[in-house]
Amino acid sequence: MKLTLGSVQKFPVELMLIGFIFLLLAITQQAVLMLGVVAIGVAVAGLLPFSRSIQLIIFLIPCLAPFSTNPYLPVSLATLIYLAVLGRYLLTEGGRSQYYLPGIIAALVLIGFELLHIIYNPVVFSSKTIRWLLLFLLVVMLIFDKRKYASFAQLRFAFLLGFVFSTLFGLLSQVFHPEVVYNTNVIQRFSGAAGDPNNFGLFCLLLVFFYLPSQPRERISISQLALCAALLGVGAITVSRSFFLVTSFSLLLYFVLYFRTAIGEMVYRSVVFFAVLVVLGFVLYWHGAATELAIFERFSSDNAADLTGARSTIFVEYLTLFTQLDLSFLLFGAGINGYLGYYNHFFLNNNVFTEVVGPHNTYIELLVSFGLLGSFIFLYFFYLCFKAEKIRTSTQQIYAISLLPLIVFSLYCLSLQNLGKYTSYLLLLMIILNTCRAKHE
Repeated sequence: MKLTLGSVQKFPVELMLIGFIFLLLAITQQAVLMLGVVAIGVAVAGLLPFSRSIQLIIFLIPCLAPFSTNPYLPVSLATLIYLAVLGRYLLTEGGRSQYYLPGIIAALVLIGFELLHIIYNPVVFSSKTIRWLLLFLLVVMLIFDKRKYASFAQLRFAFLLGFVFSTLFGLLSQVFHPEVVYNTNVIQRFSGAAGDPNNFGLFCLLLVFFYLPSQPRERISISQLALCAALLGVGAITVSRSFFLVTSFSLLLYFVLYFRTAIGEMVYRSVVFFAVLVVLGFVLYWHGAATELAIFERFSSDNAADLTGARSTIFVEYLTLFTQLDLSFLLFGAGINGYLGYYNHFFLNNNVFTEVVGPHNTYIELLVSFGLLGSFIFLYFFYLCFKAEKIRTSTQQIYAISLLPLIVFSLYCLSLQNLGKYTSYLLLLMIILNTCRAKHE
């Protein structure tokens, strides 16, 4: 596979235009520019081929933070673009599409499950729930639609383009509008236009494995290696423990799976790989002797709560309260859009936390949202997503190496809450397409 612009059928000029508006926003901080982005996005959804709409919503995944900080609406302006894409799909594509029926049924059961929570947890009845249902429905239809409107290479390029502009947005924002830090002990972390360093690191690693071969011993070009090295370099400035831990584990696992058919060669390359790690470790140590690396400081703690950013404490409190609630909450949960208000009502009244705190863990989020019964239904839906793509592409064999993006996403779920974010389901769409992508794509 050659990393060229020829990997897409037509260069997405509209994405470049939106990207440059993002850069102007980073320099000027004029929120009115976001209205221009919304106007372009809605125009793309209404006027261009539907494949361009899908590329657009993938492009926006790493760039959503500027949409949320707007003075015009209490919700993210990006929601308007996603709703426009949903409307376009229903008007022009949905009526003549064929779907993988078991997946659609499972998705409708999940939607019904979420609405069921209104009966005993009124917090779920909100405009937030309606937005989530509509955008969840959009991604579900794209996943189970037997037609694919854009190739994986096109979507991957759009994702990369969005990541590049997200990175440039973050860098320009720091140059023209540097954040004032009054506490010298605070470690500044980079998040681009993603809004969160962990999310930014996740996007970086997913792109790395989207561009690396998904089959053992497939040729890796110099351009692929250069791109992956650049992505990892950008990801390192997040100063994220999750990024460094997941990167180390996933790259080592990829290395083993890539050379799994040649044990002798794998041993030889393992020695080379170990030598490179030693040299890299020496360079980092030498650099740290002159200027202390923030990532070393973030790892140097004997307190579990410090090392996990207090996530271990939050996890315990959520799990403890979950086991103390009524049977209905144990079996069915409090709802994706209802658990946060319900659980924090107890936390604040009992002085467990002084502010609203999310679980920062997708697995405990799944448990408190859907309960024990609903969690099994959600996992079955998750399985059907991959099965539908395997049937659509007539894939005979799925290599373990192609599951690396799924493993990366699963590991990041230990430090992120993803169920309520529609972008998480778009990432799931990309991961599914990657799993069954053709050789050399």
